Amino acid sequence: MRRFRTIRQRRRRANGGQVAAVATIFGLLLVVMFISVFVIQPLPGNMGALEYQHVLLVENQLARLQATVLAEAAHPGLGLALSSPVTLGSQALPPWAAPSSGSIAPESSLLSTQTNYGVAQVFSHPPNWNTGTSCLTGGSGHCAGNGNIDTWNVTNSNNSAFTLTVNGNSNSMQYNISGNNDTITVSWTGGDTGFVYFIINGSNDVVNYNKGGSDTNSPIATFLFYGQHDVFNFSPSGSHSSHGSMTLDVVFVGTVSEICPYGNLSSTDTLGTLGSGGSNLFMNVTWWNALGYASAPHEVTYPGGGGSNEHLTFMNNTGFVACAFTQTFASSYTQDYLSGILVQLNNHYILPATVAYDQGAVIESSAGGASAMVSPPHIIVKLYPSGYTAAVTLINFIGTFTETGGIATAAVTTRVLGVQTVTVQNGQSSFYLDSPLFLNITTAYPLAWYDYFLSQPTLFPGGATCTPHGTFVAPATCLTPPSGGTSQISAPLYTQRLTITTITLAVSVL
Repeated sequence: MRRFRTIRQRRRRANGGQVAAVATIFGLLLVVMFISVFVIQPLPGNMGALEYQHVLLVENQLARLQATVLAEAAHPGLGLALSSPVTLGSQALPPWAAPSSGSIAPESSLLSTQTNYGVAQVFSHPPNWNTGTSCLTGGSGHCAGNGNIDTWNVTNSNNSAFTLTVNGNSNSMQYNISGNNDTITVSWTGGDTGFVYFIINGSNDVVNYNKGGSDTNSPIATFLFYGQHDVFNFSPSGSHSSHGSMTLDVVFVGTVSEICPYGNLSSTDTLGTLGSGGSNLFMNVTWWNALGYASAPHEVTYPGGGGSNEHLTFMNNTGFVACAFTQTFASSYTQDYLSGILVQLNNHYILPATVAYDQGAVIESSAGGASAMVSPPHIIVKLYPSGYTAAVTLINFIGTFTETGGIATAAVTTRVLGVQTVTVQNGQSSFYLDSPLFLNITTAYPLAWYDYFLSQPTLFPGGATCTPHGTFVAPATCLTPPSGGTSQISAPLYTQRLTITTITLAVSVL
């Protein structure tokens, strides 16, 4: 009878079986190790790169949507309904990782744009020329009486010289002159001055203001220059204010063709000789321009005066100024515009991101509140000799589409329902801008809007201000609100001509 042998009895076969099993296990371990190393190291980086590319793709898609809307608005009569793709899901890396999803929805109804601006109808309102009080007959004279308001109005007196002497007490003076190459000399030695108010409408005019006498009150003297190459000289020798202070305001407004100011023509006007003397003086000098240039008041000690009570302040200002001898009737206009479209990207390997078509601009925001403007709103700026002009396009969204999520590509369909345009240009009609256009943006992305306004100092020389809606808890701030929080960014826009175009837009998503 044959005797069977076990594998243990066949030593060579036994050893071979054990080696095969160990090799299989080691092979499986190598495969598992390779997979784990790939998942731990290259996979997150690769997927993060794919998600970042997805963020850039959506930014580009919303920028194209922005351009499509503007193109539709340029031809509103066509009534086209155009679709723009928005890819909600990122790319996958089979078989290791699935794509991250996204969603698209209308922005909150709490978000909006509000515009405020003033328009003034300007009419000529000249004084009764070549008339005044007997003290200044013909525009010159000697006022020795007390407690009078001395006036005179002179027009078309080119290449003339006027000498005014006031040595009576408690007097005031109002003087209007329209002419070129004139010299006006005011010698004021009377005490307890009431007010001094001069309007000089012309170019190459010179005013010499010699102020003496003691005041126990707080007189105010104002000199307004409209024209070019005007000069103001001042001597306060012998002047003394024992009770309050004397305020002297000198304003230069470069003017051409009833446009006030015109470009930066006031830069041709100069502050001439400043004599020493006097006490308790507050002198303010302002140059107006239409180029969006404004500077904070710069205060120095008046030449020859004491540091504690003799002040001289310089500043530049920009915007509308009523021209000489005109009267304005102003009206304010306010309009609200609804918000936009929000795309939420649910990234797994980089921070979740939000890309929004927010009130005419494309903005990207990451978790934590920081935001940046990808494509700014449609504001066109042009420089003319008279100053800057601006065309602002604002979008009013109408749509009731609901949130759509997933990894597919959504189709955003837009149709322009109407386009309205309003233009106001100073000097071209009787209507003037008597205030800047204030853009008040209520947004979840205040930092992006704030940085944008600061990057446009020509149009927004005053920058922007931020006002939080509600109380934020640190580390949230007005510029980086918490999730769901909003702030209002306000910025004044200065321009000689303003065109506001409103696009009413119907939006749907499939």
